[in-house]
This record gives sequence, C-alpha cells and structure tokens, in this order.
Amino acid sequence: MPKVTEEYRAARRDEIADAALRAFRRKGFQAASMAEIIAESGLSAGAIYGHYPSKSALVVDVAARIVDARIASIEELATLDPMPAPPTLPRTLLTAMLHELGAPGLMLQLWGEGVTDPAVRDLAASVVHRMRATLGGYVSQWHQRTHGTPADQADALGVEQGALFVAAVQGYIVQAALVADFDGEAYLAAQEKYLPR
Repeated sequence: MPKVTEEYRAARRDEIADAALRAFRRKGFQAASMAEIIAESGLSAGAIYGHYPSKSALVVDVAARIVDARIASIEELATLDPMPAPPTLPRTLLTAMLHELGAPGLMLQLWGEGVTDPAVRDLAASVVHRMRATLGGYVSQWHQRTHGTPADQADALGVEQGALFVAAVQGYIVQAALVADFDGEAYLAAQEKYLPR
C-alpha cells in the first residue's frame, strides 16, 4: 500500500472541513450531524473519523481555520502603507467572517457550545486572546507609523484598544443574530466614527 503523504492528509482535511462548513451554514453547529457532514463530503465515515475523532473536533478545526484566515488578513493590512485606520478593522473582519459563515448566528452558536464543551471553550478563549493580540499589535504599529508614538506607549495603547476592537466585533455578532431590526451598517459606521484612532 503506498504511503500517504502529509500533503495528501492536509488536502483531505481541507476537503472535510469545507464540507463541514457547508453543513454548518445550512443547519448550525448543533443541528448538523456527522451523518450529514459525511454525506456532504462524499467520503466514507471511516475517512472522516480517520481525520476527526468527533464532531466537536471538526467544529474546533473549522472555527480555527476561519480565525487563522482573519488574523492573516489583519497581518496583511499591517504591511500596507499607509495602514488603514484601526476603526476600519471591525468592518473588515466582519465582512470576511460573514462571507465565510453565511450568518452571524453561527458564531454565536459556537460561543454557546463553549459553555458546555471544554474543547470549544478553550478554542473560544484562545480566539479572544489571539484576536486581542493581533488587533493590539496592529494598533501599536499604526500609532508608531502614523503618529510617531514611542513603541512602549503604542504597545500600551494596543493592549487597551485591541480589547475594544474585539468587543466591537462581538457586539455586532450578538446583535445581528438576536435583534430583528439591527442596523449593521449604522453600527459599523458608528464604530468607525467613535472607536479610538
């Protein structure tokens, strides 16, 4: 039997994760069953379970992939000259996230899963810490480049403001998922107007 390469395994995991995300978009994290994910992928149950021992592991991997892509996009923005002002970051993150997920309620469901599932809770906490660090680093770099702020002061601003930008994204997701007359455009415009620069 030929040896399975790491590239092949990674490609198969990508295929499974993409199928799972399609199923999650349709039914939500809780309602989508492993049987539906298996059917969506077109692979055998053995092929799926060979890569993901449980639906929880698959949920965690799919969510981590989405977050990794968003962090990479912020890091890419930090290479631009001039850098976009930090208050534009919530819109950038949310636009991409909603494109991938289809609806904000899917992210809210994931956070809800974290209340009872330790693996999902660990992922959610890790995401918050990583996003704070990434956004804080961006804010620090922006202040240094745009205002000539000394690095130590810019880093302190980044720590403070990174948490605000994460909260702005979370606030959008919660309200968009739960409030029928939520005006997402007005919310983002207000963030861009009032969040610190």
